[in-house]
Amino acid sequence: MKRFKYSIVLGLGTSLILSLYLTLTEDFNNDVLIVCAIFVFIMMTLMSYFKMFAHITNQEVKFQQLKNVAYSGRANHYKDGVTVGGNLYLTDNQLIFQTNMLNFIQKHETVIDIKDITETHFEKTLGIVNNGLSIITSNGMNERFVVTNREIWKNEIEKAIKNN
Repeated sequence: MKRFKYSIVLGLGTSLILSLYLTLTEDFNNDVLIVCAIFVFIMMTLMSYFKMFAHITNQEVKFQQLKNVAYSGRANHYKDGVTVGGNLYLTDNQLIFQTNMLNFIQKHETVIDIKDITETHFEKTLGIVNNGLSIITSNGMNERFVVTNREIWKNEIEKAIKNN
Protein backbone atom coordinates (compact mmCIF):
# COMPACT_ATOMS: atom_id res chain seq x y z
CA MET A 1 0.00 0.00 0.00
CA LYS A 2 2.90 2.38 0.77
CA ARG A 3 4.36 1.71 -2.63
CA PHE A 4 1.07 2.58 -4.32
CA LYS A 5 0.63 5.77 -2.27
CA TYR A 6 4.16 7.01 -2.99
CA SER A 7 3.72 6.31 -6.70
CA ILE A 8 0.40 8.19 -6.88
CA VAL A 9 1.82 11.19 -5.03
CA LEU A 10 4.88 11.29 -7.26
CA GLY A 11 2.76 10.98 -10.42
CA LEU A 12 0.38 13.74 -9.31
CA GLY A 13 3.18 16.05 -8.25
CA THR A 14 5.10 15.58 -11.48
CA SER A 15 2.04 16.15 -13.68
CA LEU A 16 1.04 19.27 -11.71
CA ILE A 17 4.52 20.78 -11.89
CA LEU A 18 4.79 20.03 -15.62
CA SER A 19 1.33 21.50 -16.27
CA LEU A 20 2.16 24.64 -14.32
CA TYR A 21 5.46 25.01 -16.14
CA LEU A 22 3.86 24.57 -19.58
CA THR A 23 1.07 27.00 -18.69
CA LEU A 24 3.51 29.72 -17.64
CA THR A 25 6.12 29.29 -20.38
CA GLU A 26 4.22 28.17 -23.49
CA ASP A 27 0.97 29.03 -25.17
CA PHE A 28 -0.70 25.61 -25.22
CA ASN A 29 -4.32 24.81 -25.76
CA ASN A 30 -6.02 23.66 -22.50
CA ASP A 31 -7.00 20.36 -24.12
CA VAL A 32 -3.36 19.61 -24.93
CA LEU A 33 -2.34 20.50 -21.36
CA ILE A 34 -4.95 18.15 -19.88
CA VAL A 35 -3.89 15.26 -22.13
CA CYS A 36 -0.24 15.96 -21.32
CA ALA A 37 -0.93 16.04 -17.57
CA ILE A 38 -2.91 12.78 -17.68
CA PHE A 39 -0.21 11.06 -19.76
CA VAL A 40 2.59 12.21 -17.41
CA PHE A 41 0.56 11.20 -14.35
CA ILE A 42 -0.05 7.68 -15.68
CA MET A 43 3.51 7.14 -16.93
CA MET A 44 5.22 8.55 -13.83
CA THR A 45 2.96 6.56 -11.52
CA LEU A 46 3.66 3.33 -13.38
CA MET A 47 7.41 3.93 -13.62
CA SER A 48 7.72 4.81 -9.96
CA TYR A 49 5.56 1.87 -8.88
CA PHE A 50 7.50 -0.72 -10.88
CA LYS A 51 10.99 0.79 -10.74
CA MET A 52 11.65 3.47 -8.13
CA PHE A 53 9.58 2.07 -5.28
CA ALA A 54 9.71 -1.61 -6.27
CA HIS A 55 11.73 -2.57 -3.17
CA ILE A 56 9.24 -1.09 -0.70
CA THR A 57 7.28 -3.73 1.17
CA ASN A 58 4.23 -3.27 3.36
CA GLN A 59 5.93 -4.94 6.30
CA GLU A 60 6.64 -2.68 9.23
CA VAL A 61 10.08 -2.99 10.76
CA LYS A 62 9.82 -3.59 14.50
CA PHE A 63 12.96 -2.39 16.20
CA GLN A 64 14.00 -4.28 19.29
CA GLN A 65 14.15 -2.53 22.64
CA LEU A 66 17.70 -1.62 23.52
CA LYS A 67 19.13 -2.64 26.87
CA ASN A 68 22.56 -2.13 28.40
CA VAL A 69 23.83 0.28 25.73
CA ALA A 70 27.56 0.76 26.28
CA TYR A 71 28.18 3.16 23.38
CA SER A 72 26.07 4.75 20.66
CA GLY A 73 26.22 7.32 17.91
CA ARG A 74 24.92 8.41 14.55
CA ALA A 75 26.06 6.26 11.65
CA ASN A 76 25.41 5.25 8.09
CA HIS A 77 25.14 1.60 7.10
CA TYR A 78 25.98 0.29 3.64
CA LYS A 79 22.93 -1.69 2.52
CA ASP A 80 22.55 -2.92 -1.06
CA GLY A 81 25.17 -0.44 -2.28
CA VAL A 82 23.55 2.60 -0.66
CA THR A 83 24.38 4.27 2.65
CA VAL A 84 21.37 4.46 4.94
CA GLY A 85 21.38 6.89 7.88
CA GLY A 86 20.56 5.90 11.41
CA ASN A 87 22.07 5.08 14.79
CA LEU A 88 24.60 2.46 15.81
CA TYR A 89 24.38 0.97 19.29
CA LEU A 90 26.84 -1.24 21.12
CA THR A 91 25.23 -3.25 23.90
CA ASP A 92 26.89 -5.78 26.15
CA ASN A 93 26.34 -8.59 23.63
CA GLN A 94 25.25 -7.02 20.30
CA LEU A 95 26.08 -4.35 17.77
CA ILE A 96 22.78 -2.91 16.49
CA PHE A 97 22.11 -0.49 13.64
CA GLN A 98 18.63 1.04 13.36
CA THR A 99 17.60 3.42 10.59
CA ASN A 100 16.24 6.81 11.52
CA MET A 101 12.75 8.18 10.82
CA LEU A 102 13.80 9.87 7.57
CA ASN A 103 14.55 6.57 5.86
CA PHE A 104 11.07 5.46 4.88
CA ILE A 105 12.28 3.51 1.85
CA GLN A 106 15.15 1.45 3.29
CA LYS A 107 14.03 1.12 6.89
CA HIS A 108 15.89 -1.75 8.52
CA GLU A 109 17.65 -3.05 11.57
CA THR A 110 20.92 -4.94 11.53
CA VAL A 111 21.89 -6.96 14.59
CA ILE A 112 25.36 -8.50 14.96
CA ASP A 113 26.14 -10.66 17.96
CA ILE A 114 29.43 -9.66 19.57
CA LYS A 115 30.50 -13.32 19.77
CA ASP A 116 30.20 -13.54 15.95
CA ILE A 117 32.57 -10.62 15.25
CA THR A 118 35.97 -11.88 14.12
CA GLU A 119 37.56 -8.67 12.91
CA THR A 120 37.11 -4.89 12.93
CA HIS A 121 39.12 -2.59 10.73
CA PHE A 122 39.09 0.92 9.35
CA GLU A 123 38.04 1.90 5.85
CA LYS A 124 38.11 5.07 3.83
CA THR A 125 34.75 6.32 2.58
CA LEU A 126 34.96 6.94 -1.17
CA GLY A 127 38.64 6.05 -0.83
CA ILE A 128 39.52 9.40 0.80
CA VAL A 129 37.61 10.11 4.03
CA ASN A 130 38.83 8.35 7.18
CA ASN A 131 35.47 7.55 8.76
CA GLY A 132 34.64 3.99 7.72
CA LEU A 133 34.42 0.98 10.00
CA SER A 134 34.18 -2.57 8.72
CA ILE A 135 32.88 -5.47 10.84
CA ILE A 136 33.62 -9.00 9.66
CA THR A 137 31.64 -11.85 11.21
CA SER A 138 32.38 -15.55 11.59
CA ASN A 139 29.98 -16.43 8.75
CA GLY A 140 31.95 -14.18 6.35
CA MET A 141 29.58 -11.20 6.33
CA ASN A 142 31.23 -7.78 5.99
CA GLU A 143 29.06 -5.02 7.45
CA ARG A 144 30.33 -1.53 6.68
CA PHE A 145 29.47 1.64 8.57
CA VAL A 146 30.34 5.33 8.36
CA VAL A 147 30.81 6.65 11.90
CA THR A 148 32.36 9.54 13.76
CA ASN A 149 35.11 8.65 16.24
CA ARG A 150 35.84 5.34 14.55
CA GLU A 151 38.83 4.73 16.84
CA ILE A 152 36.52 4.84 19.86
CA TRP A 153 34.04 2.52 18.11
CA LYS A 154 36.79 0.00 17.31
CA ASN A 155 38.14 0.11 20.88
CA GLU A 156 34.66 -0.30 22.41
CA ILE A 157 33.80 -3.22 20.09
CA GLU A 158 37.10 -4.96 20.83
CA LYS A 159 36.56 -4.41 24.56
CA ALA A 160 33.09 -5.98 24.27
CA ILE A 161 34.57 -8.95 22.38
CA LYS A 162 37.10 -9.53 25.17
CA ASN A 163 34.35 -9.34 27.81
CA ASN A 164 32.29 -12.02 26.04
